[in-house]
Amino acid sequence: MALSQPEPLSGTEGLIGHARVMDQLWLAMRSGTSHQAYLFEGPSGVGRAAVALRVAMAANCEMATELWADGRRPPCGECRTCRLIARGDHPDVLRIEPDGAFIKVDQVREVVRKVGFHRFGGAMRVVIIDPAEAMAAPAANALLKTLEEPPEGTVFILITSNARALLPTIVSRTQRVRFSAVPEEALRRWLDEKQVPDSELIARLALGRPGAALALAEGGLAERRELQQCVLGVIDRGDAGEIFETSKSLCSGDRRAWVPKVKATLDILEDLLRDVTLHGAGSDLPIMESALRDVTERWAHSLWPSGVWHLVDAIEEAREGLARNAQGRVVLDALFMRFATEVRGAQRR
Repeated sequence: MALSQPEPLSGTEGLIGHARVMDQLWLAMRSGTSHQAYLFEGPSGVGRAAVALRVAMAANCEMATELWADGRRPPCGECRTCRLIARGDHPDVLRIEPDGAFIKVDQVREVVRKVGFHRFGGAMRVVIIDPAEAMAAPAANALLKTLEEPPEGTVFILITSNARALLPTIVSRTQRVRFSAVPEEALRRWLDEKQVPDSELIARLALGRPGAALALAEGGLAERRELQQCVLGVIDRGDAGEIFETSKSLCSGDRRAWVPKVKATLDILEDLLRDVTLHGAGSDLPIMESALRDVTERWAHSLWPSGVWHLVDAIEEAREGLARNAQGRVVLDALFMRFATEVRGAQRR
């Protein structure tokens, strides 16, 4: 599977919002003091995988020496090695992703076997594990010794949005690198430079995550609107049969197909509760979903404050259920029923 390819490919250009992180990584790379294992932490879509890919390219770029000498940062983005890595075709850059719901022990053992071989010509072998929290306990344990003492010339980059879900022994063997959300105004300017329509709305909805912003710009905004109308409609009507059918429809196919839809549903409801909280508390901050102002006002009148906290807890329980490999239909059935009960019950009082 090809790794996502940031544009442009040279240096650290095109990677928005992480100047401090990249300065540290490039300084370590230039001085030869790179850590043997990194843990890239931060919200999904914030740019962790893009930086990991650029690190792999910079470490192996055929023009690296010349670029450093000229005061520039690799990668060049044009040499054969850079292009192979960008396409996901370089044998010295390995990526482990979930096979189904988890990263399995056999996947980790295969990578451990490969890093024991001589490199195929790259200056540095880079192993990217994304997301690291998808490793089941046997897989994580299979990685421990190699992570502590990787072969010379090998760097591991573990990507996670929840470091607490990792084994403490895994975390202790890595250097933690934290990625923060990009400020909304900086994200909006970046989208404007790319001539993205609705840049202000998308920047607000993306919550500081460039990857999420691009996904919204490339058709995701329309999909979000469609899902939003479906979810709010089924909650508003509160019919149990319709709730069960909606959950079944959203969770059709295998887990890899429906997990993104369930997560998007949780995000939509969480964003709306954030707006309800702002309205209920009388805040002057702008709401995220101005098109849903009537829903926001109605829910705030009915739910603020205790009902909001009950539903925030329900969303957190749903996320924890997904992390424990719960079935999507079970998660959504319980969540939709909880929302319908709170919203409709409060409106009748």
